[in-house]
Amino acid sequence: MADWKYVREERTKITEGDYRLSIVDAQEAVSQSSGNRMIVLTVQPNGSDIKIHYYIVYNEYFNRNMTQFYDSFNIEGGDFNLLTWVGAVGAGRLKLDDQGYLKVAWFINKDKAQKLPEWVGEMPERQTVTDLDGFKDVSDDDENPF
Repeated sequence: MADWKYVREERTKITEGDYRLSIVDAQEAVSQSSGNRMIVLTVQPNGSDIKIHYYIVYNEYFNRNMTQFYDSFNIEGGDFNLLTWVGAVGAGRLKLDDQGYLKVAWFINKDKAQKLPEWVGEMPERQTVTDLDGFKDVSDDDENPF
């Protein structure tokens, strides 16, 4: 029999309500149900280690949902450089879905979010993308370096 070491460890539990959120990932995808393009955001609530997916689908509500997102996370409207969204902090209302999982019901405007408690721990830092224009002129010598 193997020698197992076990120490009880529980996740930080949070309940429904309004929270500051940090974007930990943002990707483009295609909805399996509708076939529409969408943006999949992964957000992390303040004071928690859980990650929640939020889907902004390219449909008749896309512009309204993007406006709400941009206003909450203080991202310039029309900025679709998803890499630079990582680390942005906004706020949202979390609610339980039908299966009992926390989901983002909607994003909260940055002005209303000022009333929420301050960020716990180190404040996330928004990513920047280095200009890679200098690499465009690198010629491909077709030789394998290995």
